[in-house]
Amino acid sequence: MHTRKKVTLEDISHAAGVSLSSVSMILNARADVSFSPETVRRVRSAAESLGYRAPARLGKGQLPGRNVVFIVTPNIANAYYSGLVQAIQQAAEERDFSTLIFTTYREKRKEEEVLDMALALGAAGMIFTLTPMSIRKVEKVNGKIPIVLMGDGTSSPKVDTVELDNYSAGVLIGRHMLELGHRHIAFISAMTNAANSIRLHRLRGVRDTYAEQPGCSVQLFTRDYTPREELGNTDLEQRIGYELTMLCLKKKSRVSAFVAVNDFIAYGVLDAIADSGLRVPDDYSVCGFNNLSSSRISHVGLTTVEHQTDAWARNAVDILYERIRGGNAVSDITRVAYAHHLLERRSTAPFHPSSQEKQ
Repeated sequence: MHTRKKVTLEDISHAAGVSLSSVSMILNARADVSFSPETVRRVRSAAESLGYRAPARLGKGQLPGRNVVFIVTPNIANAYYSGLVQAIQQAAEERDFSTLIFTTYREKRKEEEVLDMALALGAAGMIFTLTPMSIRKVEKVNGKIPIVLMGDGTSSPKVDTVELDNYSAGVLIGRHMLELGHRHIAFISAMTNAANSIRLHRLRGVRDTYAEQPGCSVQLFTRDYTPREELGNTDLEQRIGYELTMLCLKKKSRVSAFVAVNDFIAYGVLDAIADSGLRVPDDYSVCGFNNLSSSRISHVGLTTVEHQTDAWARNAVDILYERIRGGNAVSDITRVAYAHHLLERRSTAPFHPSSQEKQ
């Protein structure tokens, strides 16, 4: 039994005696070019006699999804998430996948819209850069489209997950501050709620570590914000860090150091201390999390926690690739945990009695 050879545009070009580009433009009815009626007739006649069948056209708004990976992230203004998204894109490019980025600003409704879109367009797979709020729908869609979560150990056991143990990261910072002699510290954060488990785990890690030492304390300063606020303010978290630190300083709280829930908020802490005529680390020590590239700048020199973002992202893409190619079934859940390490820079120093702590 012989299979019929598929007729190509090149076959039509030879039969009609017309260039390949002209054949493509005529058969695709390009509106911005024109050909003589005779040329059009020859091309269409050759296509018909050879039995050419044009590929199915995509409807308005559709895309060929079999090689497209959806990346779902809270925002890209935050340098942590933009760096993570770029690392995912680089790893996906090596697997010959294109990527589309969707920002949700932590809205469950937006997450569900992206999930529906992925199903409608036939995306190859999806990667969430944080634990989604609509976890039940993610589990359901995962049965049809491969999904990988970049979570915090609380992610659903029914979805492949690359985890960061943010509780241990909090413990790491807590121990560092205690070793430097800082018995009373302030934890500066935003959105410390169930929808932001990463931040809660960092806070708990610091608090539990301090609770083991008699006479030590952690004061929490936090503020929530709406998705609309986050959408309209690219420097929102830095401003929150600034405002909350100013509040702490005005209260004359008995602290000698600040722990910011991420580097972005830590920059606001550093600005507030400087604007108050104080110095880091002479008067206050400051720590962050995430090790953003700007934290390495010499005049910033922020002590922070490194999360191995590139390796984390690459592992997520590798797991997704195995699912897409059929190497792993939906029931074969993969969970990979990444550790952290502390990068001690000039923003932290041992406590001394002349600092701002008031006993």
